[in-house]
Amino acid sequence: MVACYPGNGMGYVRHVDNPHGDGRCVTCIYYLNRQWDSKVHGGILQIYPQGREVVANIEPIFDRLLIFWSDRRNPHEVKPAYVTRYAITVWYFDAKERAEAKDRHQLGIPGFQSPLDHGQPPWASH
Repeated sequence: MVACYPGNGMGYVRHVDNPHGDGRCVTCIYYLNRQWDSKVHGGILQIYPQGREVVANIEPIFDRLLIFWSDRRNPHEVKPAYVTRYAITVWYFDAKERAEAKDRHQLGIPGFQSPLDHGQPPWASH
């Protein structure tokens, strides 16, 4: 996925990439932002490891690769960005969990939610 935040103060609300066992196990984010100054431009990714309120602040600087578990161990959010911010996200999947998730979805088993089932999209500003 290629993400382009327009720089109008938009962020990405606190979330977990794989809250319902959809198969994603590792999230990789590669940043493409040259001469980024987080004090001016914002756009910091904040991770709350193990759901704690202790925050890891990750600046989206050029050529940085961030890798973390996609499940509930790493809730994260992107703070508002005030200039255009670019990132490429790739997920690595667990084949068994992904196949089970597809089966649950096709059978309409309660508890499985697609990314569109949550109402407001996670990229909506706060």
